Amino acid sequence: MTKNAYSTSLLFDLKLFSRRNDELLKLLENHLFGQKNGSLGVKLPLILLTPNSEQVIIAQKDPQFQHYLQQADILIPDGIGLVFASKILSIFGKAEPLAENIPGVDVVAALLKMVQDHQSAAVNRVVVVGGRDYAAKSQSGTSIATFTYQGQTIYWLPAYQDISQPTPQEEAQLQADLKQLQPDLVFVAFGAPYQEQWLIEHHALLSKLKVELAMVVGGSFDFLLEKVPRAPRWVRGLGLEWLFRLINEPWRWRRQLKLLQFMKLVVKSIV
Repeated sequence: MTKNAYSTSLLFDLKLFSRRNDELLKLLENHLFGQKNGSLGVKLPLILLTPNSEQVIIAQKDPQFQHYLQQADILIPDGIGLVFASKILSIFGKAEPLAENIPGVDVVAALLKMVQDHQSAAVNRVVVVGGRDYAAKSQSGTSIATFTYQGQTIYWLPAYQDISQPTPQEEAQLQADLKQLQPDLVFVAFGAPYQEQWLIEHHALLSKLKVELAMVVGGSFDFLLEKVPRAPRWVRGLGLEWLFRLINEPWRWRRQLKLLQFMKLVVKSIV
């Protein structure tokens, strides 16, 4: 990436995008639909990863995952905990404050709207790799399926039965499907840390296919397709979306314990 292409804050050895969501979206829209694609000075595709507090803790214990995060072109702070941590650390001169939490699902929705708003542009084919139950099996009997989001056709590649143990046959089929589809945008929905690993390790393939932008999305499409309820806007505004999810998905309580570890990490970074 070109130097000073956008503002970042170095937090736990990760260069996080530090401006507001609307500035990020303008950056991405210019990259995709400006007069010259690739204007950010990166080798396509532009890679977006979305770390949160939990992933920071995982990265502290897993150097390989930390390395994957550091390979991103843009690291989006997807979690209010990162924002709070940056503001606290900024008081002690340990970091530049992040402007705001930027939920990955909001970025996904905005990117899809951009594609719709620029229907005459060359960037229009969207593929989701991974995820569950986004569409019925393809009528043609192939491994490629489609679903519709707000009138927009999106291609879906379930890819692997078990992402932790992909088979050579599954990998070969997935690569063949991607070559057939020639996507412009690729969203990867395996969940961390598998989606980050997949995206970084498949960068060369996506570059060869001339994908413009690739992003990890976790369960974003579960929210967008209303398979899972999302917190009301006012709850999100208070930074309590994590609590709403915990109430609706109590099985997540073990994952929330990492928030305590994250708080300890912030304190340790100060002293």
